[in-house]
Amino acid sequence: MVEKVHALTDRARTWQETTKLVGELNRALAGWANYFSAGSSSQAYRALDNYTAVRLRRWLRSKHKGQATPRRDVSTLAPLRALRGSYV
Repeated sequence: MVEKVHALTDRARTWQETTKLVGELNRALAGWANYFSAGSSSQAYRALDNYTAVRLRRWLRSKHKGQATPRRDVSTLAPLRALRGSYV
């Protein structure tokens, strides 16, 4: 899943809309979470949440390079789904 997040947030893909990227990430993360929902995987969810947030922040910084804007939380820019919640 890390490779998928890495590929989706590649700098070469900064041409796409942020909402489209977040939609693709949410779809991939939801599928992964549903597949691995049987069992205790909270540490894996947390690690993937953190990795995804870091990659998305880096992607946004690359997309909006040179624009002076106040630092905002990633969640205010796009509704990225957190894996810590339930996917039912």
